Amino acid sequence: MNNALLLIAAGAIFDTIGDVFIKNWIANNTNISLGFGVFFYVVGLSFLIYSFTFKNMVVTSVLFIIFNLILLSMVNFFYFNESFSSKEAVALVLGIAAIILFEFN
Repeated sequence: MNNALLLIAAGAIFDTIGDVFIKNWIANNTNISLGFGVFFYVVGLSFLIYSFTFKNMVVTSVLFIIFNLILLSMVNFFYFNESFSSKEAVALVLGIAAIILFEFN
């Protein structure tokens, strides 16, 4: 795994944590959750921005979005107990295939 992919993955993890805090803020209207959510978004996007120095901006952005979607799907399934449709499961598999294709071209 190269530096750009590590940065993208780290950014997506921080972005996903931010999404969880924002979802908590929406459900409970707590300002601390909003603050943490914004903080994690900024940190996650900082990793994304720095990864632009290693890879093409379009490829980097697509990989970031795919990683974030996969992580959000896992959080929704395991933490929020939300299920996937068969279409969504196929889309996740295609997202993983896209990461493999981008990295092993």
